Amino acid sequence: TFDHLRPYLISGIPEIRLSSIEPMVIPKMEMQNGHGAVRVRAVFGNMTIYGASNYSVISVRSDINRLRMDLGLSIPRIEATGTYEVVGQVLLFPVRSRGEFWALFNNITGLGKLYGKEVKKNNVKFMKTERLGVDFKLGSSRFKIKDYLNGNNVLGEAMNQFLNQNADIIIDEMKPAAAQVLEVPADS
Repeated sequence: TFDHLRPYLISGIPEIRLSSIEPMVIPKMEMQNGHGAVRVRAVFGNMTIYGASNYSVISVRSDINRLRMDLGLSIPRIEATGTYEVVGQVLLFPVRSRGEFWALFNNITGLGKLYGKEVKKNNVKFMKTERLGVDFKLGSSRFKIKDYLNGNNVLGEAMNQFLNQNADIIIDEMKPAAAQVLEVPADS
C-alpha cells in the first residue's frame, strides 16, 4: 500500500533516483504565466518544503489494460521557504521583486495521473512510467515575502497584504503554470 511506502519516501530511494519528500528540496523552479490578470515570470530557488509526508491516500484507480493509474491524495499542511524573483504585472500594477519567501498551504487535495508504457526485460513485461500529470486544489494559503530589491520597505508590506488578500485569485491564475512545472515526464 501507499502508506507502507511512507518511510521510504521520507528518506528517499537512491536506487531509483527518488529524492526525500521530507523535507523536499527543489533547487530551482521557474513559472511563467503570460495571460489573464496575473502575467508574471517567477523564479524560485533553494526551496525547502515540509509536510508532504503527511499525505493520506483518498482514492486509487487503475486500468491495467491502458497502463494508467490515478492516485488521489490529501495533505493537511505544507510549508515552503526559499528565494524568489518575480517580474511582471499583477492586475494593473507592474511588479518587480526579489528576496525570500515563506508560504503556508492548508487542506491540499491532489490527483496524480500516471501514464505508462509496456517494456520487456529478460522476457518479463514491466510498466515504465511515461508521464505523470498533477492537478491540485488548496483550501487556504498564506504568504510572506521579504523584498530585498525595493529596500524591504512599506512596498514590501503592501505586497504581503496584497498577496494574502488576493491569494485565491493569484493561485488560480498561476495554477496552470505550477501544474506544468509538476507535470514533467517521468523516467522510472
